[in-house]
Parts: sequence; C-alpha cells; structure tokens
Amino acid sequence: MGKGSGLAIIALIIGIGGLGFGIYSVIILPDTIIQQASEESAISQIWTVEQPSVYYATSSYYDIPDMDITINVNTGESVLILFNGEFTADVGVLIGGVRLMLDNVEIPGSRREFNIETSVGVLMGYSITTHVLIDDLVAGEYEIEVQAFGFGTSERIDDGLLTLFTFK
Repeated sequence: MGKGSGLAIIALIIGIGGLGFGIYSVIILPDTIIQQASEESAISQIWTVEQPSVYYATSSYYDIPDMDITINVNTGESVLILFNGEFTADVGVLIGGVRLMLDNVEIPGSRREFNIETSVGVLMGYSITTHVLIDDLVAGEYEIEVQAFGFGTSERIDDGLLTLFTFK
C-alpha cells in the first residue's frame, strides 16, 4: 500500500466523521435545544432597577439608595442576580467594591473589590460587575440589595443597573 492509498483512507475517515457530525448538527442537536427551551426551562419573572442618582461611597459597605428589589420566588425556581455600575474618583487612587445582599445577609461569591492607582488629579472610571446564581431558595419573598464602599472622599458609583431573573 502506497502513500496515496494511506492518505485516501485518512481522507475517507475524516469525511465519514464530518458526515456524522453534520447529521448530528442538523437532526439531533435542534431537538436537544428545543428540550432545553421547553416549558420546564423558562424565565418566570424579570425585575430591574436603575440607579436614580450618584452615590458617594463611604469606607464601609452601605446600601446604595433605591438599588433594591423585592422578589417572589416560586417552588423549584432559581434566581440569577446581575449588577453593573461605574465607580469614579477624582484622585490618584481608586479603591472600592460592591456586594449583593439577600435579606441583609451578604450573598457568598458576590463581592467584587478593586484597587487602581494612576496619576494624581486624573479622573478615573472603573466598571464593576457582579453576578450570582442561587439554586436553593425556598419559595417566598426576598429583598435583594446592592451595597458599595470606597476609600477617600471622591469615590462615587453611578449608572448602576440591578437585574434579577427567576427561572426553572
């Protein structure tokens, strides 16, 4: 058997594999996607709130005013919480952070903190995002809040957006 025959066999194997993948992509995969998007896996409720004004952060974590949502969770639902905002400072060091709270208790894994240094007198901005997925809440009403902190006198957060989804 020559080199040409060996290459032909390899090409045939690759071709058969490609045909098998093509059949899987066209016939089997769409059914899987449809099953995932069925009534058993759907977004139940969506809440969102935008930060109405600038919040000047302090050296300890405190609630950002009006950045809270009361949600109702049904049996078997999960909750996805997303927050995005912008920290800004007028001085050379920007130190701050945000965290998510569930009924006044910090949600594990939601804390995001940073420390940035640049030339003194330069306005700095830093986008900060946190998110968390909670699978084990019992049915009931919960309050979700965003807290922030910043060291210095000019750290502020604005353009905050808090979004929550409940889904099965």
